[in-house]
Amino acid sequence: MIKGLHHISIIVSKEEGLLFYKRLGFEEVKRIERGYDSVVYLETCGITLEIYIDPTHPPRVDRPEAMGVRHFALQVDNIEEALKAWDVLAEPIREVDGKRYTFIRDVDGLPIEIQE
Repeated sequence: MIKGLHHISIIVSKEEGLLFYKRLGFEEVKRIERGYDSVVYLETCGITLEIYIDPTHPPRVDRPEAMGVRHFALQVDNIEEALKAWDVLAEPIREVDGKRYTFIRDVDGLPIEIQE
């Protein structure tokens, strides 16, 4: 049956959205130019992102949130070190059941949980 997660697909409005994920450590492995958009595959640590660069999509609904995927989470050894290395803004670090986490947002507002 299910053997694992294959990829996460994200729509960004411009190339800067792609650069955000590269700053997190993802590397570009494939790019397909289709005329009306670009599809870029990024990978790190066995995680594949399929990024669509297309400014024609409506902005993300944040309040109230739309149905569907809310966010994805990346695991790090040290939240403070990761945030400093990435040079990104984050919500205050919280702790639940001894686990620390925070949220950052990509350039189009997609929330990404960072968990220690």
